[in-house]
Amino acid sequence: MIEPETNVVAFKPRAVAAQHHPKSLMERIYAAGSLPVRADDLATKTAALMLQRLGFLVIEEVLADGTPKPLGRGEVRQAMNRPWRLAKPAFSGQVGVPDGQGSFTL
Repeated sequence: MIEPETNVVAFKPRAVAAQHHPKSLMERIYAAGSLPVRADDLATKTAALMLQRLGFLVIEEVLADGTPKPLGRGEVRQAMNRPWRLAKPAFSGQVGVPDGQGSFTL
């Protein structure tokens, strides 16, 4: 008996399209002050990487003990497999210093 030939084609999974436009991502971060990002959310991380390079946000890696570690521009690609926290940059230039205390210090 002759068995029919079968053609099996393996399809690679498509990359997940960005859930939100980078502008709406930045608006959500600025409204909340910070935003947690799951380790597997590559679409959001890619948009965040672009916004960090433009100086619109700060990327922090969330370590195993829950402490955030600020990531510089050269360190971000090595931390793609860890959860992140995206934060609004402080007006004072120091990460972690809250903005808008209600008064100006000179």
